[in-house]
Amino acid sequence: MTHQKPSNLSQAHTISAQELKNKLDTQPDMIVINVLNQETYVDCHITGSINIPLNQLLETIASWDKDKDIVVYCAQNSCNASDKALQLLQEMGFLHVFLYQGGMKDWFKKNFDTTGTCTMKYLHE
Repeated sequence: MTHQKPSNLSQAHTISAQELKNKLDTQPDMIVINVLNQETYVDCHITGSINIPLNQLLETIASWDKDKDIVVYCAQNSCNASDKALQLLQEMGFLHVFLYQGGMKDWFKKNFDTTGTCTMKYLHE
């Protein structure tokens, strides 16, 4: 079963795997946030990304610079945690927030840089 994305997410706020990889190569100060739980993050995450579970996002980023480039991602297309994170960041006034909808599964399948053992089942389905 696929999860429908909220209709208010515009294409302008999504980023592809290749675009994200290019930004990581050229913008080392860009913030990439994995919004999943710590166990999932430790197993496999985009190299250089940080872990802030969705339920801790509000309190963790409240004092951050609203002009920073931020990308949020979760496990895969059917995961909606990153959609919620994008909406929350936009509501908080962050100006440059992007959603990587493919998530960790897409990144892993493209053989881009990851950190962790990457053994969770969803990555190999």
